[in-house]
Amino acid sequence: MRLLCLNANTTPFVTRTVSDEMRATLGDAVEVIDQTARFGPAVIKSRLDLAVATHGVVDAAAIAPRVDAIVLAVSFDTGRDALREALDCPVVGMSEASVSMARMLGRRIGYVSMGADLTSLYFETLEHCALDRDLAGWEALEAAAAYRAGDKSGVDALITGAVRSLTAKGADVVVLLGAVLAGAARRVQGACMIPVVDGGRAAALTARALIDLGAPKPQSGSYAARAGGGMTGVADALRVLPQGRPQATTGPLD
Repeated sequence: MRLLCLNANTTPFVTRTVSDEMRATLGDAVEVIDQTARFGPAVIKSRLDLAVATHGVVDAAAIAPRVDAIVLAVSFDTGRDALREALDCPVVGMSEASVSMARMLGRRIGYVSMGADLTSLYFETLEHCALDRDLAGWEALEAAAAYRAGDKSGVDALITGAVRSLTAKGADVVVLLGAVLAGAARRVQGACMIPVVDGGRAAALTARALIDLGAPKPQSGSYAARAGGGMTGVADALRVLPQGRPQATTGPLD
């Protein structure tokens, strides 16, 4: 089984953070391949960043090796619908997977995210998740250490405090939104009274479940393949992106 950890921004550290948690979750029986966007924002901070990152993530998918499923290593689930329409393998948004899993663990959900200025962007981009439907509260953290390698004890302390605050507000479960928080749920769970879910683990488990389900590519409906309008000025691999799984071009993973 091969999974693609596909990052819509250009920061390899973010890709590795998610893929490391995917490997820790799924074990050696699953091969996880890292793929980072070739162009676009280092991290997504604005609607303009998001627009460019959508191009970046579909471009990266077009040149990726052949895989059984794709995990989007970006908390805004960037490019999710476009890739589900274009490809015949499962495409899992890490935030969508987290919210779906959390709703099987509790009735009221608390959210922890990075950056207070991004909260509105989460509500916009994750509209399909209807975050306000069962919202218990939201804690936005500021922690530069989350975006670089090294000691995460300070970040984990902030997360633990946020989870405890949301617990006091009546949350049954907490979702950690942010690709850089992949793996954090595993680290802080022992200090928390309610379940904590992050996108790296939730998306990995969801991808494996969808592969096992073996559902076919829809032939009708919103995710059925559509004829494009004819692209110019984009990479050849994207312009001729075949219906089906991403096709490897060269290398040992063919």
